[in-house]
Amino acid sequence: MEVYSGILVTHEGTFHGDLIVNEMVFEESRVEKDEYVITRTFFNAHTHLGDAALREAPRIELERLVGPGGYKHRMLATADLAILREHAIAEVEKSRDEGTSHFLDFREGGKAGLDVVRGVDGVLTLARPESVEEAEEIDSFGFAYSSVRDHDLKLIEDVREVARRRKKVFGIHAGERDCGDVDSALSLQPDLVVHMNMCPEMIREFIEERIPIVSCIRSNAFFGLLNKKSYEFLSEYDLWMLGTDNAMISTASILDEMHFAAYLVGNEGAVLRAAFAGYEIFNISHGYTVFNRNYSFRRTSDPLLTLVRRAGVRDIEKVLLP
Repeated sequence: MEVYSGILVTHEGTFHGDLIVNEMVFEESRVEKDEYVITRTFFNAHTHLGDAALREAPRIELERLVGPGGYKHRMLATADLAILREHAIAEVEKSRDEGTSHFLDFREGGKAGLDVVRGVDGVLTLARPESVEEAEEIDSFGFAYSSVRDHDLKLIEDVREVARRRKKVFGIHAGERDCGDVDSALSLQPDLVVHMNMCPEMIREFIEERIPIVSCIRSNAFFGLLNKKSYEFLSEYDLWMLGTDNAMISTASILDEMHFAAYLVGNEGAVLRAAFAGYEIFNISHGYTVFNRNYSFRRTSDPLLTLVRRAGVRDIEKVLLP
């Protein structure tokens, strides 16, 4: 029986015990055995894996890069599907080696766009139907759209109803560059909203409705849209999650995202909670990441701070997938 004895690090504290590999359970023990540092695998609550092949993205404003008719969509329209899939899989595999086991992926391209990540373990697809009829046919984890400003609102509203009836997850972007799309997004009562970084004054309305919110802090930094006030406010919300957004800008590794978030959010425990929260919110089974004590964790007095701020792939002994 394969067992890793050590410290389990959670946002609620640290616990001594044994990770029993074949049963995928951690059992607490009163005996302090700290050979390893153990965590759940991380949940990436927002990716666009399809554009991993487009690196390196030009440094232009948000609308010109990822908006309708922008650089990203022009490049995707001419890209070979096999190449897009090859790069998306490579990004997933690299991020999985760094402890991220699940990816909530916003899929552009309607039904056909799902082929980019179809069958890839750990990728939960949120399709972007181009019609209500397509929404009725698509087999995916759910549906999602960018800002309501980018699409026909009636289509989004109708697809929202299809998602509700089919018991599918429905996501929307809002508040990334201003508050102009937030009221419409809130009226949809989505199952998650991405960003809200530039509209902190309306975050409480989502919290009161218990709507999960995803922050993609490195992406916000790339576009000059960082807002420390929003992240600090969200760090107090139990349904706050972390995502990485466009793969042509950021790695899909939540370990990388946590390190960057730690510079802006004063509560590392909340950052770690946000890295795990998707499992409970979407009822998904997590795995475990086992870190050795040879490098970053060798002399640490606080393994949670070490994990969130600076642990790297060299510290990872093994990633155990659910």
